[in-house]
Order: sequence, then structure tokens, then C-alpha cells
Amino acid sequence: MSIRQTIAFSLTIAVALVALLVPVYVNVKLTNDGPEQVTTSTLFETGGPSVFVPLLIPVALTGLPLLLTGRAQRYASVATTVALAIFTIIASATIGWFYVPALAAAVASVVARPESRSDPGGKNR
Repeated sequence: MSIRQTIAFSLTIAVALVALLVPVYVNVKLTNDGPEQVTTSTLFETGGPSVFVPLLIPVALTGLPLLLTGRAQRYASVATTVALAIFTIIASATIGWFYVPALAAAVASVVARPESRSDPGGKNR
């Protein structure tokens, strides 16, 4: 489970960095006496430091199960995957769609069979 959970965590970090650093807003200013002016801005430039909160919620949700072990990790994975799904749906008007791949990896982590420690060769999977 932890490999899939690590993938989900990595995807949320990647999405947060892309959303912060890649220009996602385009402003076009038309003038009567000259060429149009096109400017681009990042989410951070537009929203300021307050954008860290919604971007870090999915990072925290997918990272929490990685800090736990055993049964607690399993329960935390289920709870945080449900919370990530709710976040993705609520934020789908803005940044939520960016987190769909991370949500898919988190769901795969939850529904996958637990790794068997007594079968190191993986023959009974």
C-alpha cells in the first residue's frame, strides 16, 4: 500500500508546484492605438500567500498515511482518500481537477490487496 500511497503523495506535491509556478492566468489588454498586451500570471502571483492553504490540504491528506504503520495506516488511508475525494469535488470549479490523478492513486492504494509479508517473492498475489 505504501508505494501507491507514495505515488499519490508525489502527485499532489507535483500538482501544488505546477499550480504555483506555471502561469495559468492570461490577461489580454486591447488598446486603440497600439498592439494588444498579453500578460500571464501564476496562481501565487494572483492569489498571494493565501493559495498555500488549499494547495497544501491534498498534500497533507496524502502524506498523513505515510507517517503511520499497520492498521492505523490502513484506516488513515481510507479516511484521507475519502477526504481527498470530497476536496476534489468541492474544488472542482478551480484546482480540484488537477488532483484527480492523485485521487486515483489514493483509491488504488485503498482498494489494493494488502502486501503479504509472508510472501516475499510475490508468488501468491
